[in-house]
Amino acid sequence: MRSSSFKSLGLLLMLLVAGCASRPAYYVATPPPPPEPVQVEPLISVAEHNGFVDGERMGVADRDMGRSYKPGRSELFEEAPGYSPRLGGPFHQYRYYYRDGFRRGYHGGYLHG
Repeated sequence: MRSSSFKSLGLLLMLLVAGCASRPAYYVATPPPPPEPVQVEPLISVAEHNGFVDGERMGVADRDMGRSYKPGRSELFEEAPGYSPRLGGPFHQYRYYYRDGFRRGYHGGYLHG
């Protein structure tokens, strides 16, 4: 009788193990870490802001005076005023972002002013 009980128990264990083995295991990956906050250098944010404000003003003025759309003709666009070494970067980088902001501001000012 003991032998049949062990056989039954052994058969039951084999069926349980076989049933578990036939199902794939799913693993949930841990979520990725949150992105680190992006910090814009003061030089870039100041340059874009200065350029946008100047460009918007020039775009409105050109439109109101009946001039054609031409953001690059402005002295402000050429000179990129407002640079200071305390902003933490070279002038050529400031000029690049100033002009980018100027173009966007000019576009909005000329079209929507």
